[in-house]
Amino acid sequence: MEIKTKVKFVSLNKVTVETPQGDRFTVGLSGVVPIELQEQDAQIIAFLFDKYYQGDPAVIMGSIYREMLRLGCWAHPYWYGPDRNDERERVGAQIRSLREERNLEAKDLAKYADIDASNLSRIEKGKFSPGLDVLCKIAAAMDCSVEIIPNGATRNHFTVYRAPRAIPDEHRSILITAKRSTFLLAECLAKYGEFHWQQTRFNINVGDIVYVYVSEDHEIKYKMSVQHVNESYDRWMVKEEEFWVNKGRIQDELQTKYALLRLVAVSNSGKLTEENLIKHGFLRAPQGIKCLDGDLLKFIERKF
Repeated sequence: MEIKTKVKFVSLNKVTVETPQGDRFTVGLSGVVPIELQEQDAQIIAFLFDKYYQGDPAVIMGSIYREMLRLGCWAHPYWYGPDRNDERERVGAQIRSLREERNLEAKDLAKYADIDASNLSRIEKGKFSPGLDVLCKIAAAMDCSVEIIPNGATRNHFTVYRAPRAIPDEHRSILITAKRSTFLLAECLAKYGEFHWQQTRFNINVGDIVYVYVSEDHEIKYKMSVQHVNESYDRWMVKEEEFWVNKGRIQDELQTKYALLRLVAVSNSGKLTEENLIKHGFLRAPQGIKCLDGDLLKFIERKF
């Protein structure tokens, strides 16, 4: 029997699914699936979607979940959501539609939202996935807010609502340093859009914003959001080992806790240099970890 559903592993514990009906999902699995077992599990998932899916996604956490347990699959569905690429394009189109309804030029919206105009263009074209803080800035600039609502209610998740505040106050902004002589961060972000940072003893929380200063460039290059914290080194992180310059250090850090940082934006302003940072509050070139606030934080935020 020909299997019509298409399933592809996009990470060690996540697959994309395209059904014969044209629906697309991203399904997170309960554990890391070894590479040698991924093809087998992908075929099982595809078979079960062919058998049970008729347009109701509830079967993913129902019939499909139970069958994967019964068949002894390495992992089973833990969460699911719309395909990331589809959502990125849909949200980008919605932002553009709202902007045009308000007769706003893209450069003006970027200015009001305090983001780079080139980043806004990529977001509207569905080429870049913005973080929550960037979405909130864009929404506030158009007198909108970002809401999570049931799928059955409407397809417009990025909906027009009054938004009294753009960015949550409870999350911190932090600066960390990175060295290319230790880890090839640019290459890792180009391939995966995220990386695991060794927390040491610093208290970092999900939702915090992290700015990354690259020592060799003498400049802040990246804005990241914290997705997970206090993770032990495991097989999920093996994909990043190719970017470690000193492979021996991986073994030395097995007891270290890690935070997963996801790329929000890249600064191409050329303004977040060591010289300018010292002018705006640093006593010397950034080293280690620093909490950001006040005028220094405002200066950095304006460059993304």
